[in-house]
This record gives sequence, C-alpha cells and structure tokens, in this order.
Amino acid sequence: METDIPLDLINQVLQQTFGTQVEIAQYQISKKLHDYLVLLVQLRHPAIDIVIKLAGPAAPLASFFDRTALLHQLVAQQTSIPVCEILAVNMSYQTWPWRYLIKRFIAGQEWAAVRPLLNRVELSGAYQQLGAAVAQLHTIRFPVFGEIDLNGDREAQPYAAALAEHARGIIQSDHLRDLFSMALEKNRALFTDVDQPRLCHEDLHKYNILFQYDQGQWRLATILDFDKAWAGHPESDLARLELWKGMTTKDFWEAYHAICAVDALYEQRRPIYQLLWCFEYADPSEAHLADTRRLCAQLGLPRFSRFD
Repeated sequence: METDIPLDLINQVLQQTFGTQVEIAQYQISKKLHDYLVLLVQLRHPAIDIVIKLAGPAAPLASFFDRTALLHQLVAQQTSIPVCEILAVNMSYQTWPWRYLIKRFIAGQEWAAVRPLLNRVELSGAYQQLGAAVAQLHTIRFPVFGEIDLNGDREAQPYAAALAEHARGIIQSDHLRDLFSMALEKNRALFTDVDQPRLCHEDLHKYNILFQYDQGQWRLATILDFDKAWAGHPESDLARLELWKGMTTKDFWEAYHAICAVDALYEQRRPIYQLLWCFEYADPSEAHLADTRRLCAQLGLPRFSRFD
C-alpha cells in the first residue's frame, strides 16, 4: 500500500459490505503510512459517504478495529455524543492482506480550524459542549484496568501496574520507557487509591474533535479515533488536554465538573500523565523538548536533553 491505492481489492471489500452494485464516485486519502491507509470515499451507489481504514501486518498503528467498533457502540449507547456508525469490521486477513474498518462519514470541521473563527459567546458554548462530551466519555466503566479485552479474559491488576504496561506499549524508545518507569515508581503511592477503570480516549487533540455549524450555532459533530483508547483513569485525558493549547477553559471545566468529579490528587499525578504523552509523541521540536525537559525536572528525573 506504499505506492498505489489497491482500488480493485477495496472494491471487493465494498461489494462484500454493500453488494455487487456498489460504485465509488470519488475518494481521497486522509492518512497514509507504511502498510496503513485511511480513505474518505463517496459512494454513488449506495449514496453515502464512508471512511475506510486499512491496516496490514506491518502497520505502525495497532489498529484493533474490533475494539474500536465496540467502543463506538458503548459511546452510542451510554452517551449523547454523535459517533460514526460502524458498517463493517474484519480482523482475519483470510481474504485480503489487511484488516479493515468501514464507517459512515460524519461531516464537520476540525476544532483546530473552528476555534479561531468563534466569537466569545460561541467559544463559551463550544467549550461547554466539549467539557460535557469528555465527561460523558469518562462515565463509561470497565471491569479491569488495561487494554480493552473483548473476551473478558484479562485479570485484574492495580492501576499503577496497568499504567506501566500501557506505557511500555506506546513508548517506542527503551531509554524513554526506563525514564517513565522511574517517574512512575517514584510516585507509585499517588496511584494506590485509583480503583475504578474508565474509558480513556488518549487522543482528544484538536484534529479528532469535529464541530458543525447548524441552524446558526456551532454544535459538536463527533469525536474521532478511538483506536488508542484503553481502560484507565480519566485523568490521563485531562492531563493531555491541559498540555495541548486551546483545549480547556473555565467553561470546559464547569461543564466537565457538572458530570464528573476530579480527584484531589490529580494535580500531583498530572505531570506523570503529561510526561507519558511527551515520551509517546517524542517530537524533536523545540516546543515539545521544552515541555519534556520541564516535566522531567518537575518529577526529579535526570536532566533531559533530546530524543534519541
């Protein structure tokens, strides 16, 4: 999938999902990595817009699409957040050289583009919607901490152990894994009272939140990309949102607190979650390095210079 788009194979997938009369009107590439592809597709028959995600065995993203489908179902059932309808999922590799997910496309504009356009009143309303939506996500509970297990076979473990396991899975560098493990171990006592696994989206950045202008108002259209979600603690999402610019305000927090409480130890645990993001992303830009150095110093880690 690195050079040509395999439209013949994609058409076979679409025929299995929509029937032999399916016809592609047009498509565009939304994301393309090694052995991983996301297409926005407009179908002429049936007349709907869809998103297709394809992930081969060498894809850099885990892409547990069956888990993503489950999460969409839970969000649709337990919250008022609009989410894309999942139309097909296949994880088998039995017929095609990749696993795939097909979902309906929801129109909207990324928060990154919408936010600069809004006046004070519109911003207040948008942040209230965002705070309420994030809080609703955080009301979804799971039986145990860790990666979301579709078979229910995962054994219960303390949150700190699950967080350490989660970090090992998303931090690519051995050196950075060791540094995060050091930070977590030094502060393990802060996590002993965390006992309720809840949904953590882990990727609530300004490009995964869409708004739509409808009847004179900006309304939350949907939240995208649950592929990285896990059963952790909501603080992980909150810490990332606070680290990223333009994601939280007083209106956000008022709406969030109306649905979910924030633990008294959150502020002490926040730099650990933020360091996890910095190590996961590992971007060599000066801004990201500055955040990483600040957090390492705050947590008493060895002086951080650069990402290897």
